[in-house]
Amino acid sequence: MDENPREVILHVADDPADVQRALDAAAGLHAAGLGVRVRVVVNGPALAGLTGTDAVQVPEHTEVAACSVGLGRRGIDPGELRPEVGTVPSAVTAIVHAQLAGAAYIRI
Repeated sequence: MDENPREVILHVADDPADVQRALDAAAGLHAAGLGVRVRVVVNGPALAGLTGTDAVQVPEHTEVAACSVGLGRRGIDPGELRPEVGTVPSAVTAIVHAQLAGAAYIRI
């Protein structure tokens, strides 16, 4: 992998089940040998797919981040998130920053 890998943003906003679809897509990107870093950014109703006690398999070179604004709007405490999940202050801001830095964007 490059020292400064290219980034792909997988945006999940609608269906909680789409979180797993995004993780599967991240695994596929890595299996393709593209040398990319994948960030799964989750907001909206899909945030429910990040809660619970079961661990999720996050592929290597993949980060999963929940939108703090969306968590607050839905009354989800960050402590309810699965251990592998981080947060970003705002999904929209995180996505725009990544795109301005050259990241590819895919809506799941």
